[in-house]
Amino acid sequence: MTKKENNPYITLICSHCEFFKEDDIELECAAFKILKSMLQKGIITQEEIKDAFK
Repeated sequence: MTKKENNPYITLICSHCEFFKEDDIELECAAFKILKSMLQKGIITQEEIKDAFK
């Protein structure tokens, strides 16, 4: 199992980013950290993030 598969936040948030590279999986940008924190606090939902990429 890859690190991407172990971290659902990466799959949800990073896989849509034009700057995302599979080999940079250890790096976390500020946008990722903010969205991850908002998800964990219940400020936004996974559905809202998915809708943003439609």
